[in-house]
Amino acid sequence: MFYAYGITEQGTYHKKQNMVCQDAHNIVKRGDMVFAAVADGLGSEDYSDVASKMAVEISTGHCAEKITTASQQNEILQTIKSSFLLAQNGIEKKALSDGHDINQYDTTLTVAVIRNDTLYYGHSGDSGIIALTTEGLYEKVTLQQRDEDNNVFPLYFKEKWVFGKYEKKVCSVLLATDGILEAFFPVYIRKEPIDVYVALARFFMDNRNLRIHEVGEDMVKEQMKDFIQNIPDAQINDDKTAVVLINSVMESALQADDYYKEPDWAELKRKFDEEWKRQAYPHLFE
Repeated sequence: MFYAYGITEQGTYHKKQNMVCQDAHNIVKRGDMVFAAVADGLGSEDYSDVASKMAVEISTGHCAEKITTASQQNEILQTIKSSFLLAQNGIEKKALSDGHDINQYDTTLTVAVIRNDTLYYGHSGDSGIIALTTEGLYEKVTLQQRDEDNNVFPLYFKEKWVFGKYEKKVCSVLLATDGILEAFFPVYIRKEPIDVYVALARFFMDNRNLRIHEVGEDMVKEQMKDFIQNIPDAQINDDKTAVVLINSVMESALQADDYYKEPDWAELKRKFDEEWKRQAYPHLFE
């Protein structure tokens, strides 16, 4: 029933700086359930790549072990929360055993659990989740967690953790670290009625286009990997992780053709620049 693909690629900035890839992802499929996580080790920390790998493996492993087809909603959410605690505790023990400062092991963590057509999730940091609903809408599920200076709240900020059940039925779910995630929410459309870059989300998530049940997960993964590797540096130079989970039994409804159109970027930029000028120089518009 469930198909999935996941890609983690080292960013060009990290390649140029001779830094390891600090992103990680993991996927576990079991019958009519799928468990996935993405994590982004914070770039200035020495061992954040270790932390991100531990976070995704511990969280998905715990959820896959404990959640069953009979689990109730509160049990599922509690298990996801427990997986976050286990991940953070495991990272802290690793730092202690290696004799390193725990502050060098900062990472984000975002987890998705899908049972049939229902999405449950846990979230910490500035990665995130997008859902394709049965209505055919692409919707943001989580919000990026950053302070007023744009610093990320890493996993050890337990008071920032968010757990929930998505209110709509889903056909497909995308998890991504911030480099890829922000490509789906360009600054020019963030205040528009449709604030998701639908054409791009459809390319990654819609099984009508992917045909993953026909061509197979490996083929789709290679195609999407090639696409991600060819994203220009000017657009994304950070590490890049995307995981897509698809319920092949569920098919989303289609929206009107206009919903899928490529945005008029020139007009959107003009509106954005004008609004910026109004805010920066209000006296010019009096």
